[in-house]
Amino acid sequence: MTYGRHDQPRQQRQGNGGRPESEDRAHRTQRHNGNQFRRPRPNNGPRYPPKPKLPRAESKIYFIALLPNAEVGREIIRLKQEFAEKYDARRALRVLPHITLQVPFTADPELEKTLCPALTTFAASIQPFEIRLHGFGGVSFSKRKVLYINVEKNEGITHLHHQMVEFLRKEFGFSHMLARWGFNPHISLAFRDLSDAELEMALKEYRLRPFDAAFPVRNLYLLRHTGTSWEVLQKCKLGGE
Repeated sequence: MTYGRHDQPRQQRQGNGGRPESEDRAHRTQRHNGNQFRRPRPNNGPRYPPKPKLPRAESKIYFIALLPNAEVGREIIRLKQEFAEKYDARRALRVLPHITLQVPFTADPELEKTLCPALTTFAASIQPFEIRLHGFGGVSFSKRKVLYINVEKNEGITHLHHQMVEFLRKEFGFSHMLARWGFNPHISLAFRDLSDAELEMALKEYRLRPFDAAFPVRNLYLLRHTGTSWEVLQKCKLGGE
């Protein structure tokens, strides 16, 4: 039996070089799916794995303060303990008696390498002075109630605070909200764990109690939080002598 030009069997008429239709379809699929000679990529992860990230240094919390001498400090700690036992307000016991010059701020520990020596140089430009303590006071904010010992403002402490604000803003870029002009020097006896009623009751008692003390200011201190308490990181001598 003979075939005309248009009478070839289907498998020969539609193939490539006489391939059967099933083989020709597989060939076309392979050709259009990319280079048939490319090695398949192993399925063992992303094509471009992410670059490893360096661990971030854990930030620390710092503040700058004045500390009373040992004699006055012991008396203030005794008052803190007395208050804690009577009103069950113990948070202030975690902190050394102090007068805050710069409120707590968070920073990379690398800052210590420049802040510590710069603060030492700054302190050397300030002359020593005396602090006087007189009586008790208190203040109530929405989330913080504070009972404190009054610190009498004088030219020495006012000048120190003013110079420190300018120093921190200029040398370390502290914002106006962080290094603030407003300054109400005091030494806290209790804070944060007082209710309004407890603070009112305490003020009625302590406002009638006399308290007078004085101590020379010879140093300022940079303190750092350890995660559970505050520690003195740097002691900077006033006057630089």
